[in-house]
Amino acid sequence: MVDVIISFDSEDYLTPEAADAELWWANELHKRDIRGCFQLVGEMVRSLIKNQRHDVIDAIAKHEINCHTDFHSRPPTHPQAIEHMSLTDGISYVLQQEAPCLSTLAETFGRWPVSYCSPGDSWTPATLLAMAKMGLRVFCNDKFTEQLNKPYWFCGMLIASYNLDFQDYYEDYQKGAFQADFNALVDQCDDDSAIILFTHPTRLVTSDFWDKVFAGGKRPPREEWHSAPLREADEIERYKDYCREYLDSLSNNSDIRFIDFATLYAERSQDKKDLDAILQEHDLQIGQEGELPLKLSDHNSFLPSSTFDNVVYDWLPYPEGFSGQSLITQAKQLAWTAGPATLKCLRQLHRRFKRLQH
Repeated sequence: MVDVIISFDSEDYLTPEAADAELWWANELHKRDIRGCFQLVGEMVRSLIKNQRHDVIDAIAKHEINCHTDFHSRPPTHPQAIEHMSLTDGISYVLQQEAPCLSTLAETFGRWPVSYCSPGDSWTPATLLAMAKMGLRVFCNDKFTEQLNKPYWFCGMLIASYNLDFQDYYEDYQKGAFQADFNALVDQCDDDSAIILFTHPTRLVTSDFWDKVFAGGKRPPREEWHSAPLREADEIERYKDYCREYLDSLSNNSDIRFIDFATLYAERSQDKKDLDAILQEHDLQIGQEGELPLKLSDHNSFLPSSTFDNVVYDWLPYPEGFSGQSLITQAKQLAWTAGPATLKCLRQLHRRFKRLQH
């Protein structure tokens, strides 16, 4: 039995047709009784409200609500803005920038988001600590670090890495390829593993990403922002058929348990190193996150500081020459906050029992 999360980076607030893709994915999962996890950009939700797409909001509301920043890739991103700030000032900046997103999500869906997914590799230690301070529990991303392939703790949050992107398989369709790669992932899993499948809903209907206008750190006025190019109708329908095939193969797999990020967090509470835990470890209180000690961890630690040696910031909205090296150094100095995120004992026993049954 393997745990599977299906997560959506729901971000396109410039292309009206992207709302139809959000609706399609939300409905297709609901038809199969799968609870998806929608990483929502605040401005995208506000655009749905402005355009009276209450059908999309109602469909998404059947799934887990999560945060994907307020304006996604509009510069300055978190790394650009806080590159030379202290940890305290960086946390304050993120709190101010992302409070509107959390407010929009809470007001629209009537509940607080569970996880935070950074756009691209737009993460910083201050980002994670700020999100944890605002009550988010999980950080998920596909470009964080390749050191670990299962959930773990860092900077007060449970870290979970994305695995397979549906878009890779419907754009370059090969019969059986998705199932083969998924099965290969399952074979690598142990009791503490979780597989995260993801996609950008907008790409089901658009032939390119919507945010090229921000490339290289450009900041054009809003009137110069424009929609993404659309796919042909027959291409969209063909891709939908492929995605239905993938979802059916998953929903018919009795060795899968579909979960959301809230469940992932709840079942990893054994020896957790959430924000409260790492603050208490140094006799600090909420509000003193910026005073966490900055120190290197050695090669014997759960997460050595050297884990971040090969981390680089490389994403569309960064200006030429941006390195964010001070932020990578900060991450190295906070590697001591990391720890394993093992399942509760009863859940481990249940998994082993199910495996023996097969």
